[in-house]
Amino acid sequence: MLRGRFSGPLDPAAERLSESTSEDRALLGVDLWGSMAHARMLGSTGILPAASVRRILAGLRRIAKEAAAGRFPLVAELEDVHLNVERALTDRIGRDGGRLHTGRSRNDQVATDLALFEREALLALEDRLDRVVASLIRAARRPSGHRTVDGWTHLQPAQRLYWGSLLGAHAMRFERDVERLAAVRSSIQFSPLGSGALAGSSLPLDRRRTARLLGFDRPHPSSVAAVSDRDAAIETVFALALAQTHASQLAEELVIGSMAEVGRVRFSDPFVTTSSLMPHKRNPDLAELVRAESAAALGRLTAHLALVRSLPIGYQRDLQAGKPILIESVRRAMLTFEVLAPMVLGAEYLGPPPADRTTASVELADALVVAGVPFREAHARVARFVQKVGPTGASLDGIPPSRFEAEFPELRGRGFRWPRADDEPDRRTVEGGSSRTELRRLLTEVGDRRRRARARADRERRRLRRLRQRFGLPERLFQVSGRAEARA
Repeated sequence: MLRGRFSGPLDPAAERLSESTSEDRALLGVDLWGSMAHARMLGSTGILPAASVRRILAGLRRIAKEAAAGRFPLVAELEDVHLNVERALTDRIGRDGGRLHTGRSRNDQVATDLALFEREALLALEDRLDRVVASLIRAARRPSGHRTVDGWTHLQPAQRLYWGSLLGAHAMRFERDVERLAAVRSSIQFSPLGSGALAGSSLPLDRRRTARLLGFDRPHPSSVAAVSDRDAAIETVFALALAQTHASQLAEELVIGSMAEVGRVRFSDPFVTTSSLMPHKRNPDLAELVRAESAAALGRLTAHLALVRSLPIGYQRDLQAGKPILIESVRRAMLTFEVLAPMVLGAEYLGPPPADRTTASVELADALVVAGVPFREAHARVARFVQKVGPTGASLDGIPPSRFEAEFPELRGRGFRWPRADDEPDRRTVEGGSSRTELRRLLTEVGDRRRRARARADRERRRLRRLRQRFGLPERLFQVSGRAEARA
């Protein structure tokens, strides 16, 4: 196909390098939607006869039903999803199938397909990340969320806080990721369709009509940029690389917490494996795999940026290599988030004995500051006190106020008591601090942001579903999942 001006077929090895049907299956639904919108526009402008348009639309609906039933394989010899659909349409309706490509190039067609796919994929990813946020909030609100654990800096005991504060901090990170994905989706507002190869068309195309039929705000104002820009794809890959980095950080925290020496996390059985040799093992394999996914996600971001870094504006065939990067980024991120949400919710968050009994030293220093001691002086004196008492291994929890008053005369009559491990967090009532009141405030804020983001995404899903229903397209064609696409 498309070899009319050449003396022979493409070299077999070149053909294998050129074809993109493996990744294009993910674009089949949106390609059919774009083709149906284009056909309607060609009919409404009089470029094609109404009878031809009716036959084209009927043929495309038939292909859509076959595709939704899994009975439309993509043939590698036809290079891509676009030529597969065109050939199948022509086989079914005859010459009118050859009219569909009027006023269209594969350059603006693939740009349109990618924009439509990204929009659907981002909505699906927002949903999966929303489930991660919901799992973290639920875990933080359980009674175990009020268990006290050592907060770490430099992986050393720093200050004690509630488990819920740690889980809530991760939830806020992931909610920012949801909002970041939504921002990328909102930026996909221009329709590339009608841009042609790069310079538009001399035919009286109604680009505003196709933009409306496909749910875009308006046509892309630059046909050259429309076919060559891959900003939204790169921003999607970036947003996913960052979200998977956050997932890796959470997974690392859970893996370390599950170590016998630490004992603050216990994974549920569906998310652990055992050793092929040692029957006693409970290996956190799934958390480790979540952690590992971030490495490939970062690599895909680098690859996509490197792909476009030296391309002149206008379509270049190099851009074809960006499709599998985007589609694989979406697929692997979906898998990551689908595992992470139930893994977080199913884990037990434990409160082991404090690893270091001197982590409340800052509370003692603050008490001295309140008594009028300059902080630097207070810091030095408390450090000497901790050095004197700490190495003995004695519990500081039971030290009476008189001992502190003897060491620090400024505290006399102030009733200072070394905080117990389970009440230390509640001393930090500053906004954003570790107290129960601030923990509730944090979880409420994340929950409110989550509900607003979900409501916006649900409205967009309904809007796009209504647009597709006008064409009779099966919704199954637009479901994005973490499963690998079936190969032809």
